[in-house]
Amino acid sequence: MIFARYLAREFLKINAFIVLFFLSIYCVIDFLEKNTRYFPKYEATGPVILEFYITQLPKMFVDLLPFSTMFAAVVVLWMFSRSGEIAAMRAAGMSVFRVCRPLVVIGACLSLVSFLLSEFVVPRTTLHLKKVETVKIEKSELGRMFFESNWVRGEGSILHFKNLNQLDRSLEGVEYFVFRSPSEVSLFQHARRASFDVAADAWRLEDVRITSFSSAGALESRTFAKTSLTNVHSQPPRLLGEGVTSDQISYGELRTLIAQSKSAGGAIASREVELYQKLSLPFASLIFVFFALPFALRKERQADTYAGIVACLAAAILFWVGNLSMRNLAQNGVIHPLIAAWAVTAILGVVCTLLVRKLDRAL
Repeated sequence: MIFARYLAREFLKINAFIVLFFLSIYCVIDFLEKNTRYFPKYEATGPVILEFYITQLPKMFVDLLPFSTMFAAVVVLWMFSRSGEIAAMRAAGMSVFRVCRPLVVIGACLSLVSFLLSEFVVPRTTLHLKKVETVKIEKSELGRMFFESNWVRGEGSILHFKNLNQLDRSLEGVEYFVFRSPSEVSLFQHARRASFDVAADAWRLEDVRITSFSSAGALESRTFAKTSLTNVHSQPPRLLGEGVTSDQISYGELRTLIAQSKSAGGAIASREVELYQKLSLPFASLIFVFFALPFALRKERQADTYAGIVACLAAAILFWVGNLSMRNLAQNGVIHPLIAAWAVTAILGVVCTLLVRKLDRAL
């Protein structure tokens, strides 16, 4: 029990150091790059710049966690192997898995933490980061942010819709606002349905109610069966291609978006991969702990003290490239999105299990 607590404490310390080191390196390099053009261009203040980087930390932490966990496991096990503590545990009849059980438990806990952060924290901070960039740094109007939320901003106008049908490029529950000034509405149109006429480059509205507001405060309301809207030159936004990113919404929200877009005829393969990866990517922290075990413990028998670190670096690259390749295959319809999301993680898990079992018999 004492050894387990000691191993766990050292592992967490090294893991935290690795995460903080890479987060610091990224922030410093990114600041030096942006401070030459981006920040001076918009005259960003110190507190705003600090907020800009703080809001990025949860997403960066989630992305780094699997790899920092793997490298931390390699380093701490190598340290314990060189000191002879692992050999003593093995001589007492303990299996490799039992010796490293604290790391496995922590890896599982970190996978859960990664998922919870991705579900409840990362979407909020990612949206807040967008607000910081758009409003506080670039000093643009907040309305420019809402293209992905069924709001389309035009010149002196805003188009809002409730539902999108990608098959016939139509909108349902349409509301169109025309502004006389930034704080004064001159025209409001509400339509049950709108379809986009490519030849006329205009929206065709059905069951329309138009309300006009004069500068003197007079109100006039009219209804039409059909009419055209020619001053909003925007195709229906492709929700799955140009809308929100998976980092901006939770697992449940992404699943709802996929269901709605599927009924509207949209291409959903890429989004389905993102949905399944919200589960598979956090699980990588546990898998990478297993991957680190054989390469770290072999240092008892091999003189090459850097073999484990090199192997883990190669595994990290292959994991990243493999997931991107699988996602592209799913987008092209070659494999199912579920397979694309879990294939690399599953293969790595099988390889790790075989290596650990082989090492347990060899040591």
